[in-house]
Amino acid sequence: MVTKEEYLGIDSSNLVKFQNPSESLEFLAEASSLKALKALIDDASLHGFDLCVASAYRSFDRQFAIVDDKFKGKRAVLDENEQPLDISSLSDEKKVLAILRFSAVPGFSRHHFGTDFDIYAKNCLKDGAKLLLTAKEYEKGSYFYEFGLYLEKSLEKFGFSRPFGKRDLFGYEPWHISYEKSAMKVIQSFDINAALAYLGSFDEPWVKYAVEYVKKHKDRIFGEIYGR
Repeated sequence: MVTKEEYLGIDSSNLVKFQNPSESLEFLAEASSLKALKALIDDASLHGFDLCVASAYRSFDRQFAIVDDKFKGKRAVLDENEQPLDISSLSDEKKVLAILRFSAVPGFSRHHFGTDFDIYAKNCLKDGAKLLLTAKEYEKGSYFYEFGLYLEKSLEKFGFSRPFGKRDLFGYEPWHISYEKSAMKVIQSFDINAALAYLGSFDEPWVKYAVEYVKKHKDRIFGEIYGR
């Protein structure tokens, strides 16, 4: 069983540290997921891609701060076309809905599991180019297009899926991969009422709308593999 503290991103003691193969960035991940990731990295290298990690485990506090900063206008919020959105004139509820297109509700992020990774091909970025983590980077003619084709053909072989692989309730995230076997163990242990109670204990004005959002979409909150 995965504990509440683990699936909420409060306790990371069950995770292991790892470092990007060609960078000095250090992350945390669940051991089996990391083993599969390393195999994927090796295979990607054989196909000419320097696969690196942009994000892996993310704590509850970190996810909470991201959403809070967006609500307060300290971070950019993107619309469904990945363009900057001015949310200053929106109601608090509509601000939260706009934020949650690309940011998970704290306590309900797959990045709490240690099984999910945001990845990219470092050698496909032009010198000095900034990684954006947008779907446009994977469109035909863009720098990650070929890398995206490789992922489409290769992820399942290493046990990975793309939980946000369609333009639907959640933003389309072709860079977000999940080690399905370990992720499902977490999801099967997940107590949504306990998670909502913990999130609801915070008094920031956006929290009540985030709780309502989860209640409305609870059957799909972790993406397309939730119900398997």
